[in-house]
Formats: sequence, C-alpha cells, structure tokens
Amino acid sequence: MILQDYNCVLCNATVEESLNHLFLDCPFAAQCWAMINVQVSQQLNPFQNLQSFKVQLGVPFFIEIIILMCWAIWKARNDLIFRQENPSIPLAKSNFRDEFQLLLLRAKRSYYPRIEQWIVNLA
Repeated sequence: MILQDYNCVLCNATVEESLNHLFLDCPFAAQCWAMINVQVSQQLNPFQNLQSFKVQLGVPFFIEIIILMCWAIWKARNDLIFRQENPSIPLAKSNFRDEFQLLLLRAKRSYYPRIEQWIVNLA
C-alpha cells in the first residue's frame, strides 16, 4: 500500500512504523507495558523480549496478557488514525482491563482465582 507517511502516529519521532516499533520500541508502547510492570529492553530482539515478558509476568496466562496489551496498543493507534482520539495511557489501561475481564469469562476455572487476583493487583 502506498501512503503519504509511514511514520508511527503514536510517538513524535519520525520513525517508520513497523511491528517491532509499534509494539516494543515506541515510547507509548513502552509506557503501556510498564503499566503492567513489564519492561521492554531495546537490547533484545522481539523473541527475546517475549521470553523476558514471560519471565517478568510469571503467570501461566502470560500469552493472553501479551496479546491483550498488543490489542490495546493497536486500538490506541487506530483510534488516533480513524477517530482522531488522542492516545492515552489511562485509556489504554482501561481498554486492556475491559478486554481482560472478557477473557476471564472464558478462562479455565483452575486459572480463574489467579487471573482475578492479577487483575486486582493491576489497579
């Protein structure tokens, strides 16, 4: 697709938006990860960062957390592009929590108490 601009819309830097930048390197993304106590390392490649997230989260449902945070970042990006809504960390956190609450409805019953406690601790 040919566009006028390929730069990330979530940060002020003139950096081409790539998967790595959008979900890991962008300052907005780093703040989103930090709000759930996950630190992104610029020295690691994307797969090493995912492994690091797994260790930092320390829960069996880590992949769901990663997917939902990526979804919250993606929604913030699209809300800016298509609705001209400025991205904010509180809104991203709210979207993340809402989606996580929906996930809780489909969680294995054995995971339910731990997931619920994780969400409470996130506040």
